[in-house]
Amino acid sequence: MDVEDLLAELVEEEEEEVEEDEALAEVFRLANRLIKLLNEIKSYEIREAASLTLIKELVGDDEVLRGLATKMLQDMSYGMDDDESYVS
Repeated sequence: MDVEDLLAELVEEEEEEVEEDEALAEVFRLANRLIKLLNEIKSYEIREAASLTLIKELVGDDEVLRGLATKMLQDMSYGMDDDESYVS
């Protein structure tokens, strides 16, 4: 592999990282928009159902993500998410 090939490979990896960063930024923008829309729903029951459905769709069949989400919700339930000294 010569220098040109290595440079081309580095440029390609950097482009992939930029694309991932852009995709992640878009996900956060959409998530913020979704949260605003959920908060605008007047019916508590409908908002609750929509939120739970969203969580279920995001977690899906991913066992690790399900465990992490469970631990996060547990920490939130016990008020540990506000304690900066607490490490989950």
